[in-house]
Amino acid sequence: MLSIPFKGCAALVWGSARILATDRKGRWLVTFGYLIALWLLYYLWAALFKDSPQRAGMTFESAFLHVAVAQTLFTVLHVGTDWRLAREIRSGEIATQLILPMSLNLRHFAISLGRALAQSVYILPAFIAFLWWFDLSLSPQTIALAVLSVVLSFVLLFCIDFVVGLAGFIATDLWGITASKDALVQFLGGALIPLAFFPAAMREVLAYLPFGHFFNTPVGYITGEIVSIQPVLIQAVWTVVFLFAAGLAGRIVLRKLIVFGA
Repeated sequence: MLSIPFKGCAALVWGSARILATDRKGRWLVTFGYLIALWLLYYLWAALFKDSPQRAGMTFESAFLHVAVAQTLFTVLHVGTDWRLAREIRSGEIATQLILPMSLNLRHFAISLGRALAQSVYILPAFIAFLWWFDLSLSPQTIALAVLSVVLSFVLLFCIDFVVGLAGFIATDLWGITASKDALVQFLGGALIPLAFFPAAMREVLAYLPFGHFFNTPVGYITGEIVSIQPVLIQAVWTVVFLFAAGLAGRIVLRKLIVFGA
């Protein structure tokens, strides 16, 4: 019984990755836009540190690397699960998907994983080239925890995207919801501004809330800012909570299935 979902998921992961990989023009456009964004961020943060070698206990290099790694993770892990699910709901395709021998959340997780893997194939080399060009380097202290934290971050982001996508059952336009979600996740997750620039009390709160673990925790392990195992343990707990919440939301919403469109 377990081999059937595993084979199906593996096929969806591979198929999703191949579909994205065949879009060469799209890959070049995304990579070019990503590099332009990093270039702008580099000179923005350089200007912020022009008059002071340190701000909020961070040097220019550590602050920029934090933001650059966070934006790289966002580019790789942001796979549009919410938009894809909402589009299926609006078109009525969701009715066909629900009769397939695979749960809706597992199917979208496999597709999202395939897209994330495909995006990493062309985004990560661009990121490495950018670091080399500006003579920057990363110094992770615990690679295993860094990899684990990135995986958990992907699951957290997928869960919140999946729940937002389910809003397509009750809302006809998700643009405002998804835009607000992306802004909130990036801001409170430390992808736009390192959490070191936040007030101390707010940092303490975010350390135990899920927001700080979307990006700040994996970035901390990748850059070497974090070496303790405690943050990834808290992140793992929130991942379990989010998985349960996403599954529960899916079951509740699907009971009240309303298909918009033909």
